[in-house]
Amino acid sequence: MSELEQHVFEAIYGRRSIRVYQDRQVEREQIIKLLKAGMAAPSACNIQPWEFIVVTEEDTLDAMRADAAGFGDYNAPIAIVVCGYNEFIPWDGDEGTVDCAAAIENMLIAATAMGLGSVWMGGFNRDTLRAILNIPEQVHPIGVVYFGHPAEQWEPRTKYVEDAVYWEAYDTSREHEPRPGNLASRVTGQ
Repeated sequence: MSELEQHVFEAIYGRRSIRVYQDRQVEREQIIKLLKAGMAAPSACNIQPWEFIVVTEEDTLDAMRADAAGFGDYNAPIAIVVCGYNEFIPWDGDEGTVDCAAAIENMLIAATAMGLGSVWMGGFNRDTLRAILNIPEQVHPIGVVYFGHPAEQWEPRTKYVEDAVYWEAYDTSREHEPRPGNLASRVTGQ
């Protein structure tokens, strides 16, 4: 394994959802690095529909945490809201979701490589977030990511599950079970 390959896989496997942060700010230069990593993501037809709202003010973060209703009340000192702007997407029904998700993943891996922690939030109300951050209707909040210096550590790992892999064709006879760690199955009881 080359040194580059080793570093890349260390960052990928080391990326974990961090929910407890040190009482320490993230430097502006680090924020810019995260944004540059996000904007290095692949984008369909290179349209780059992403826009990023960097939130560091405590009152605004508190309003965002309150909106997350128990699914995002973490003490991170910064949130980056990734939005899709679809004015220049030539096909209908696309808010830039896939491109924005790729940008988010780049930022998550970059944060790990930089010694920062992160957690990608999906539990937010778009309308409430629009009101808090003054987001216009033609801009679509896709994800909220908290960043900070981690106050907890998790072991690196992969979530490779052989049952998620099909070779050559999909096997429709295969039974499906919730994946290990599936939080939704705990909430719904399935």
